[in-house]
Amino acid sequence: MRNQRFISLIAGCAVAVGALFVVPASAAAQATVERFAISFEAGPDEVSDTCAGEGVVGILTGTGTFAGQRVETDSGTHFRVVITFLYRVDFPDGSYLVASQREPMTVNENPLVGVFTFGGTLLERGTLYDAAGNIIGNEMFHARFRTTIVDGTPTVEFDQGFIRCR
Repeated sequence: MRNQRFISLIAGCAVAVGALFVVPASAAAQATVERFAISFEAGPDEVSDTCAGEGVVGILTGTGTFAGQRVETDSGTHFRVVITFLYRVDFPDGSYLVASQREPMTVNENPLVGVFTFGGTLLERGTLYDAAGNIIGNEMFHARFRTTIVDGTPTVEFDQGFIRCR
């Protein structure tokens, strides 16, 4: 399923997000701003959620960047990040998919009122090639998600994804 790759990438990035929230408390009425960029590699992983056809399994490998800014104040933390991911999926018949993905995301935490929100959008575009390097198709995947948690209970959750193959 397409969301497997999406959820897998988000889960990996969530670990990095969590690490960025572990910092000393800021002084009263002062904001602490931290900018960061973290590179990562993915794969080799089996995937079957491409426009190559129903049940076709390929091997995904890729690299990406997790870059953004964290702002911490006495009233909470705001985290803004853009995840970029460039990857290739190789199929047993020699065909392959080359794609790129961009995902802006925000995270807000306000411990004074017990509210935590995060959300983002993802746009992925890829080109499918045959074994000889000829273009045989294109894919576009768009997803969006948002979650709000109040006092440990999710109050708003949605996760939508749309794929188009040509």
